[in-house]
Amino acid sequence: MMTTDIHLDAHFGAQSGGQLFESPTGIAPVLQVHPTRRCNLACAHCYTLSAPAVSEQLDWDVLSACVQDAALLGYRQLAVSGGEPLLYKRLPDLLKQARALGMLTSITTNGMLATPQRWSQISDQLDVVAISIDGTEAEHDLMRGQQGAFAKTLSHLAVIRASGVAFGLIFTLTQHNVDSLEFVVQLAAQQGARSVQVHPLTLYGRAAASLSDARPDGLELLVAIAEAKRIGQQLGVAVHVDAISLQQLSAYHRHLVPAYPLANITDAAPILIVQADGAVLPLTHDVDHQLWLGSLYQKNLSGLAQDWMQHGVADRLVQACEQTWNELNQHDRADHADNAEPTTEIQHTAVYWYDEVAARTRTRSNDKLFMLREIQAA
Repeated sequence: MMTTDIHLDAHFGAQSGGQLFESPTGIAPVLQVHPTRRCNLACAHCYTLSAPAVSEQLDWDVLSACVQDAALLGYRQLAVSGGEPLLYKRLPDLLKQARALGMLTSITTNGMLATPQRWSQISDQLDVVAISIDGTEAEHDLMRGQQGAFAKTLSHLAVIRASGVAFGLIFTLTQHNVDSLEFVVQLAAQQGARSVQVHPLTLYGRAAASLSDARPDGLELLVAIAEAKRIGQQLGVAVHVDAISLQQLSAYHRHLVPAYPLANITDAAPILIVQADGAVLPLTHDVDHQLWLGSLYQKNLSGLAQDWMQHGVADRLVQACEQTWNELNQHDRADHADNAEPTTEIQHTAVYWYDEVAARTRTRSNDKLFMLREIQAA
């Protein structure tokens, strides 16, 4: 199945309490866990390389301790993805634990396994569920690598709807399928979904090999934003695109760039990802591995977080956010200068923020800027 770093529950009307904060990337802070890489599908866009023959999964004791630590660190949502979360046998226990800790709970699923028996085991512990739909029936089945996948998912939406759990659809945007967004939003309206989330394809995992030319560019993202607004208003469905236009950057600075000094890990990593192999990383899978927190099999989450903060790694990530915002904002200001000729590439563009930050964590310039900041502080 397709997994995502942005969480659909953030756009379903979840109430923002005193310990949650809203940003262009959703309501945070959120712990995203991938407890298993086992899946009933091997989708072309899956960045965890999940598949039916893959059995890797987190030990329950390790995962349970991680969720406990995450709640203490300030994470207020548990978002479960995969692999297919409905194939993870301890999913009911995981959701129940998160609820007991006061966390919102969500899963992202392909929906093909949402039988009445499976769903009844988790529905009372779920706040929201995201169902992956990747375009028309033919497009969806092609992306999933299985004929009939679309029909099987639709056949189980009635089970989810009858349970009363809030649900929405999540659509992977590529360079070639923005025209299919209207179909997906119409489907959401017909099926009673509360929202559609449009998530840009990330070239990581299987997608890097099978869809290397399909990452949406800035123009495609901008078109998606405009279409989402038009279609959403027309059909009465909330549609959110995980992208931001360059013209919006100034208004969102405080949401996108954490302020110094960092008070806790949730400031630098409003999204914390836990992989099936125990690796813990901030924001998105594509962040440079040197900025990952480490492995839960070597140290518990509280210990990893303490080291990450104390050793300055969190500062390097924040510096990448600052660098990203400055560079993108400079492009926008230059494009609107009185003596500048409009540049189509810059003027008509949008970005997926986490991809932009991740790209800068993998460049030498971020290391140089971090060292300069250290020298100035000294």
